Amino acid sequence: MPASSRPVIVCLSSTDWGFLRYRKQQVMERLARHADIVYVNPPRAMKSREWPFRARTRQLSPSLWVHEPFVMPGMRISAIARQITYGWLAARLATWRKNRQFVLWLYSPHGLALVDLLKPDRLVYDVCDLHTTPSGRALRDEGERREIEKLADLERALLAQADLTLCVSEPLVEWVGQRARRVQLVPNGCEWPRYAAPRPSVRTSAQTRIGYVGTLAPRFDVELVAAVAKARPDWVIELVGPILPLVDISPLQSLANVELTGEISFEDVPGRLATFDVCLLPLREIDFAYYCSPIQVFDYLAAGKPVVSTPVGQLEGWGGLVHVVRGATAFVSAVEDALHERTFDHIVCRRVFAARNTWDVRVAQIAESLADIGVHIAHADSCAPATAA
Repeated sequence: MPASSRPVIVCLSSTDWGFLRYRKQQVMERLARHADIVYVNPPRAMKSREWPFRARTRQLSPSLWVHEPFVMPGMRISAIARQITYGWLAARLATWRKNRQFVLWLYSPHGLALVDLLKPDRLVYDVCDLHTTPSGRALRDEGERREIEKLADLERALLAQADLTLCVSEPLVEWVGQRARRVQLVPNGCEWPRYAAPRPSVRTSAQTRIGYVGTLAPRFDVELVAAVAKARPDWVIELVGPILPLVDISPLQSLANVELTGEISFEDVPGRLATFDVCLLPLREIDFAYYCSPIQVFDYLAAGKPVVSTPVGQLEGWGGLVHVVRGATAFVSAVEDALHERTFDHIVCRRVFAARNTWDVRVAQIAESLADIGVHIAHADSCAPATAA
């Protein structure tokens, strides 16, 4: 496809490009092979202290740019400041149109403000979370309740306007229901080749090592992990990933068999997973967690590891690939069972599943859905899964 005829996709993300590697970066990086991508970091209010009255754009490849928007101080509480921020952003983004098909791709209902300003040819809404429910155990305060109500109103309008709505899980597809014009299930995926021959990190002991890789966010069940650690002091539980504000990890800090490793580089994740005997997904039993598509579980399976999880709707449909249990006692029992599921046949079964659920496969699905709404990209890459062994 000639460069002049390539569509331009402006993605207003809910995650900064440099913060871990989530669905947003994985999808946009691959779409950039066939379209010009402008990845916009979220214009959060706190950024006004870091980059006052300025914006910047970095070009990562011939067809991928990351834009850090100007943020007007006070945009969190001032409607005028928000209007200035989004107006300035829309004016900057419009310069990429250049008489080409212009697609606006949103990950948060807050981006609705850009629809009227940019008037895109096509609007895509990629739903990764259930925005209308608390992300933690309960509402933090009245401010969070108002924010959720606002998001619900914005999301209703966005679903009605979007030409294409992508959902990461079956429960989200059911929740969206008839509120969207066109809905497509596109779960998260994995980079399967990264796990073909990982170089494991050095283990310091022969103890059973179970672990979690991901953000320690409000939906992470700190109390469950503490209960498991106390029930089995002979196990080492390693938690790898950044700890978000408002997450109280104090129940874990006094436990000798819990290791809080913190964030590691993306390149080191396969090696760290190789040291785990069993991988964990200990989320709170809340709607926000149940409706998600846990990206790390795809990586766990690509590494061939047994997985124990609390209830997540998507995982419940995966048969015996993942142990899905409730409560600390059942969690401990499931880990004990999983420790006996590390045979060659078990490993191959998990890796074959992962090979069929790569990010390349996901983007091929997305390309077909885009074609259905008149956005044609030359997705010529082979999307056949790699041979798993």
